Amino acid sequence: MTGNHGWFSSLTPVSSSEHIIFGDKGIGKVRGVGAIPVSESFILRDVALVGNLGYNLLSVSQLFEEGYEVRFKKGCSRVSDAREFLVCPVLPFGKVFRVDFSSSSGPSRCLVAGPSSDLWKWHRRLGHLSFDLLAKLSSLDLIRGLPKLKSERDLVCHPYRHGKMVAASHTPINQVMTARPRELLHMDTVGPSRVRSVGGKWYVLVIVDDFSRWSWVHFMESKDEAFEFVHGLVLRLRNESGHAMRALRSDNGSEFKNDGFKAFCHSQGLEHQFSSPYVLQHNGVVERKNRTLVEMARTMLDEHRTPRKFWAEAINTACYVSNRIFLRGVLNKTSYELRFGRQPKVSHLRVFGCRCFVLKQGNLDKFEPRSSDGFFLGYTTHSRGYRVWLLDSGRIVETCEVTFDETMPCTTPGFELAGDDEIGTTIFEDDEEDVGVSGDTAPATALEPAASLSKDDEGAPVHSPSTTWEQSPLDPPVHAAGPVEDVGEVTTEP
Repeated sequence: MTGNHGWFSSLTPVSSSEHIIFGDKGIGKVRGVGAIPVSESFILRDVALVGNLGYNLLSVSQLFEEGYEVRFKKGCSRVSDAREFLVCPVLPFGKVFRVDFSSSSGPSRCLVAGPSSDLWKWHRRLGHLSFDLLAKLSSLDLIRGLPKLKSERDLVCHPYRHGKMVAASHTPINQVMTARPRELLHMDTVGPSRVRSVGGKWYVLVIVDDFSRWSWVHFMESKDEAFEFVHGLVLRLRNESGHAMRALRSDNGSEFKNDGFKAFCHSQGLEHQFSSPYVLQHNGVVERKNRTLVEMARTMLDEHRTPRKFWAEAINTACYVSNRIFLRGVLNKTSYELRFGRQPKVSHLRVFGCRCFVLKQGNLDKFEPRSSDGFFLGYTTHSRGYRVWLLDSGRIVETCEVTFDETMPCTTPGFELAGDDEIGTTIFEDDEEDVGVSGDTAPATALEPAASLSKDDEGAPVHSPSTTWEQSPLDPPVHAAGPVEDVGEVTTEP
């Protein structure tokens, strides 16, 4: 059985209400039965298409019925046909086996069962960080709460390949150009998104500190909002550090190259550096960060087929995670440690988009369920908790009274995951011209809670996607348009 509709050469819909009950008591509906061609001589028949199935399962007994032979031997397990010709090898995969269809025109791999190691769990929690870098961070003891992990060569993460596969890169400059944090800030905007966020936003302003590579993201309805945020951020960072900020660097977009920015930089004694038109490499620090954040967000959305309207929540979470795991190789420290002087803590992180259960509040009937179904979207503002989309009410709440099931996406009856037309592979339009375009205001309906100041488990404030994801101990409260979700006072550390 599989959950991938595109692999079938023929598929007969199933009219009956057949369901598959998963090990976690989740339910997957059988949508059809058909054939999957592996090669010209090997076709998997009577394969069930099951909704919400996270792994592809191959029945050994069904292979026997089709006349194939399966041999399990140390180092040479295989599937062969009646003439004893090799059909495909069977490879060990942790404590399970994986069938490798290397010459297949359909699926490349079929898993007998999914691995449940800490390496997979932390790979997904940290925004599908590469296995090698994850093992390196673990071995260097740079992050509190991260256990000892060892990379495995044969692991293949399909969401990672879908979301992060890129062409070969240019050789980076391996040196630090500034002497301290907040000396030089790189700025750029990403967008417009092809889908409006659940909070009515179309653009993302990304700002990166040159020394630490610490990042801020700010979500906007139009590019014209960029100046107001940069103005406030520069003043706050100057008060926080006590050191003079030297320069800002951006492309030639109209949101940066205007009279307002020019007057502000002149009044603050800032040099505003511009990259050469149409030369993205001149603003490479923030361009690479843009790619990193969008790739992480796209991968997290792809894993559980979360609807694209939650792209802002995904980028928000990607920025939060990236600030804690990005390793400044030359200095051998994370961005978090370079900014705050202490190692980050990651034990509270959870897998984006996973199923979760939120404790209901108020006067409940004795036999009424004590929790509401939802899926995890990120980390809270103004409290030490989590952001959850409630399925029954269609709104975001912030709470610490939540239990997570990180093994499965939300499969509650009545909730349909995104279809192919909703998730896609491209979130943003290709808007990279340095000359810039004046921001057009799009209609918006703010559904996200208003942002406010908070401190996370490390004492670092954070803001919701309706405004900004910021982590500065001295930031003043920021409020945005939109209703505030009253989830009560949160005092428990996640």
